[in-house]
Amino acid sequence: MADIAVGWSNRKLDARTFVYLSFLSIVAAYFLVFPIWRATFFIEIWPTESWNAYWQDAAAIGAPLYPDPASLIGNNYPPLSFYAVAWVGKLAGIDNLFAGRALSLAALAAIAIEIYAAVRLLSGGRLGAVVGALWYVAIMARNSTVYVGANDPQLAGLAIMGAGLVYFLSLRRRHRSPTPALLLMVVAGFWKHNNIAIPLTAIAWLFVERYGSAYRSVAISTAACAVGLCACVAIYGSNFLPNLLAGRSYGFGNVMSNIGHLQWSVLALMIWAAWAWRDRSPAAQFTALHIALGMSACLLQWFGHAIYGNAEFDLILALGIGIGVAFARIETSWLAARIGPERCRDLVIAALLIRLIAADRQETLLLFASDRFRASFYAGERDTFREADKVRVIPGDVSCTTKLVCRLAGKPFVVDEFKTGELIETGKMTQAEISEALAARNIFVHSEGGRAGPDRSVTAWLRSGR
Repeated sequence: MADIAVGWSNRKLDARTFVYLSFLSIVAAYFLVFPIWRATFFIEIWPTESWNAYWQDAAAIGAPLYPDPASLIGNNYPPLSFYAVAWVGKLAGIDNLFAGRALSLAALAAIAIEIYAAVRLLSGGRLGAVVGALWYVAIMARNSTVYVGANDPQLAGLAIMGAGLVYFLSLRRRHRSPTPALLLMVVAGFWKHNNIAIPLTAIAWLFVERYGSAYRSVAISTAACAVGLCACVAIYGSNFLPNLLAGRSYGFGNVMSNIGHLQWSVLALMIWAAWAWRDRSPAAQFTALHIALGMSACLLQWFGHAIYGNAEFDLILALGIGIGVAFARIETSWLAARIGPERCRDLVIAALLIRLIAADRQETLLLFASDRFRASFYAGERDTFREADKVRVIPGDVSCTTKLVCRLAGKPFVVDEFKTGELIETGKMTQAEISEALAARNIFVHSEGGRAGPDRSVTAWLRSGR
């Protein structure tokens, strides 16, 4: 039988361990079925999918990535992801939409491996590392379906940042300079720039450790970031920074509209906290710092208008590491001291599984059980192509409610609904002025009619019998 480290000791792979890993693996695989299946359709999973695809198309042909700030389109993402997805699409001979989706799924797997590696470096336990990684895959596939298997750079950027974290922990464990790891995090920031918890944690940890060359490492990585920004300005011109720093409205109401989504990860937070408040190990201190900064980054970003679930991703990754370390060192917890570490681990696994499964939204179940649910995706794809055929024969520029329709019709990207929405939200333009700008540019607005998405409620399916 294989040996698996639990905490700081080794033990045989017993029936309990087999049950833990089996159930978590089954649940993770179960939730992954739907986003993987859905990724094969020519439908728009989330509006940023086609937005990204337009810029990926531009990168593929060397067209400008950062438009005139006075136009009705904008690009507030850094450039690396557009080139990478365009390269993958060209290499694989597939549409950039599907190349981005494939990278998203690969990134999810990469982050799970990074969580495993980080837990191993922090606690030494293989079992805890596997538990943390599997829980992460399950909760992301369960609750972040508009990003998992979608053409969005967030997960791939976080995977690069996660690689930087593992590299950082490995270097510090060997008492070597963390500068190379911090530089990798800088690269990740030029893929997607709002994954900020990991670099902040790494920098803060250098000072917690009282690392003698902390200022030097931070200065070098800061200088690298500045050089990267200057290079982007030199390459893309004066449009780069106004696009990257595009204005949006902010308000506490935006936080309140999003905060309910934390219900899915709060259980993991409570399990970690119940362990960490009594454990004074470096692993507990590091995960406390990482989780606190992940939560802060999430709440801070949620003040912005039109920022959604991706703001949580730093926090969920941190909780994956936290759960893994807590599971590996659970014998130090208050509850384990009273009921024993084995029963405590049983309760943790049971609680995590119940929270993942106990919900009315069950896409994978409906995928297998509901003809109507499956048919809705095929119908959505047919509608997309049908609408694209209509738009293709419209003369001149067209703005589509679903940007994928205009892209398939061969129409250029001329209106960014996020930008126009923020111009209205911030009071820079009114809806009437936006309409006048569209008319002045001879842009026809095509509305696809808004087919309702599939009902993902198991309760509704049971009632309908379909």
